[in-house]
Amino acid sequence: MTTTTFTRLQLATRIHFALLRNLGEGIDVGRMLRQRDYADEALNVCRSLDDDGLFDLANRFEEATAAENAKVHMDVAAKAARAALALIPRRGPVTPQEMPWSQQTSGFGLTHTLEAEPPTPPVRRFSVSGWLGFGADSQERH
Repeated sequence: MTTTTFTRLQLATRIHFALLRNLGEGIDVGRMLRQRDYADEALNVCRSLDDDGLFDLANRFEEATAAENAKVHMDVAAKAARAALALIPRRGPVTPQEMPWSQQTSGFGLTHTLEAEPPTPPVRRFSVSGWLGFGADSQERH
């Protein structure tokens, strides 16, 4: 018996004795736990009476029923997920393979090393001070 089922049993029993005390007639606790329609009728009776305790018990019973239904749905979904996972074929262990092509590349798409190019001489730019014959440019030429 799960926690929510036990909680529902306790609440249904408390509702039974409260109705027995207020109306002189109780409910069938087992039937309330099994049949949703019977439980709805009993809860409507609890809410129709002018008793805050019964109203609270009815609300708590509905919350416990909703929690149990959610748990049942989650259990069913978990079983379905496990069954679906069991159908997926398993891969065997992967052994590392030697890849000779990986030794012929740099990893950047180049299949050979780049040769260093000879340095290019600096480009001389026109400067007014060099043209007039003074400044750093004119001293370099002498």
